[in-house]
Amino acid sequence: MIIVIVAAILGCIFQYFALIEILETPNWFFTILLHALASICFSLTCYILIPKKYVTTHYSGISLLFLLLFTIPVLGIIGVVFALTFALCKPLKNNDIEIEEHKIPALPFEARAISANPTYSIGGLRAILKHASEPNKRLSAVMAARHMSDSQAIPILKLALKDLEDDIRLLAYSTLDSKETKLNEKISLVQQEITTTTQQPKLSNLQKKLAELYWELSYLGLAQGALRKYVLEKAEALAQQSIEHVKTPATFIFLGRISLALDKYEIAHEYLLKATELGIARRHVLPYKAEVAFCMNKFDDCKRYLKELPEQPKGSELRHLQEYWHE
Repeated sequence: MIIVIVAAILGCIFQYFALIEILETPNWFFTILLHALASICFSLTCYILIPKKYVTTHYSGISLLFLLLFTIPVLGIIGVVFALTFALCKPLKNNDIEIEEHKIPALPFEARAISANPTYSIGGLRAILKHASEPNKRLSAVMAARHMSDSQAIPILKLALKDLEDDIRLLAYSTLDSKETKLNEKISLVQQEITTTTQQPKLSNLQKKLAELYWELSYLGLAQGALRKYVLEKAEALAQQSIEHVKTPATFIFLGRISLALDKYEIAHEYLLKATELGIARRHVLPYKAEVAFCMNKFDDCKRYLKELPEQPKGSELRHLQEYWHE
């Protein structure tokens, strides 16, 4: 900015003396020299003031300004400064331009309206992902899975990760990642609450809640391999801490399910027996006892547990299991 001010002052001085020379006893060589010096000073001043988006070349731009100022004395200086100040630096807004709005066109990956009673099923979506030749149909199946519960949607989204189309794989991955991120955020919040809580039974309830969140990571299939084992062990440790102060039948069933997932069948059976002793309804424990007995190759016990269960509604998985074992 200092260079602009100095150059403008020098330009005014040179132009002033050039005008005096013309009015008194004109020495044309000296007058033209002073005018040329004034034009150079004003060229530098104007070039620096030009907005950067209009500057493309250095030497040709300065040369053009010099020629304009040199060939049009006084008026050229005023014209160039006016053009810079009002035309380039502060362009007029044209509010008379009519703007035509266009609606966003419907794209293939746009979410479709899902009815309250959808006609699709899990098996149908799996079949579409496996056998449909049109990418748009497979993409619609992934979009439909986003409106289902996590336990139903995640297996379908994992199947979509194997699709040959990049858009389908990316959509499935982003959906799975968002579900895992939400769970991890909940885990972080509960962990923060636990660090600031010392009173019982609030602490035990928070420990059980955190254990359930870790269990959900495994149950939904978001944790695999070594990570799955780690989250299950974390859930087991937290649930065990919670029952030290608050013993509920549901927590013992929960511990039984965790031990079953960790292949600790004997321990799982003990937890389920403890839940029964605490008075929980047998219908809540018998399916897990049957599963433990099956894993331990005690098929007679498995059949007995399923026979003791009340008859299940038609279409349920337990109903099919009961019918199989009763035969």
